[in-house]
Amino acid sequence: MGQCTDNKQDQQTDCFQSDPPHSTMTATAAELISFIHSTPTPFHLVTEAEKLLTNAGFSRLDEKDLWAANKLVVAGGKYFYNRNISTIVAFTVGDLYKPGGEFKIIGAHTDSPVLKVKPVSAKTAHGYVQVGVECYGGGLWHTWFDRDLTLAGCVVVKEGDGSFVRKLVNIKRPILRVPSLCIHLQSADERLTFAPNKENHMQPILSMVAADLNTEPNMGEDKRHCSQLLSLLCQEAEVRASADPGHGADIM
Repeated sequence: MGQCTDNKQDQQTDCFQSDPPHSTMTATAAELISFIHSTPTPFHLVTEAEKLLTNAGFSRLDEKDLWAANKLVVAGGKYFYNRNISTIVAFTVGDLYKPGGEFKIIGAHTDSPVLKVKPVSAKTAHGYVQVGVECYGGGLWHTWFDRDLTLAGCVVVKEGDGSFVRKLVNIKRPILRVPSLCIHLQSADERLTFAPNKENHMQPILSMVAADLNTEPNMGEDKRHCSQLLSLLCQEAEVRASADPGHGADIM
């Protein structure tokens, strides 16, 4: 609790910093929640972190440049750089810092347990279109069943001039689900010993195979992934799949 007392006998005033107002704490919590929602993957986190650092007066560096020779890093400066848009490093240089002096490091991770889409994700079973995934990290995988899931990450797009660019995607609606067996088809013992096989039981369902029967095939389509998945990614990245580089962009 913050307080301020005045001791007239000793002619001394003791003041303590007051607690932050409730409105400030609420605003901080809301900003944190907004940041978490906008950073579903390391790629999004690094991008958002760069915006915060830039607004805080940090300067961007490129690992390819010669920082010392070109005097890009000086005393009193604030800098950051990223690697592969999945790792970010930010640092400040003290006004009195000299080469060989001490420094402090604080580290944290940008990733978290997720289902990562495999390089070849096209998969069907029992009339359903599934997305081939692998479990990444030490997740509580039993909690992923019967939940609305979506897709986010970074895609590489080939432009019409042959160059490649990266685009972030974050589909903000439920499109996938990992179903579990309905309760009346399980015994009490099976429910107590629920232990899914990560390779066989964690492949989410995207749609029904029948949904593809009346669609016109695209001769240039990447067969490593199902057409519905590619279509979703193209829509989110605002590009279109094409076999001819001269007609828009290709999802790689």
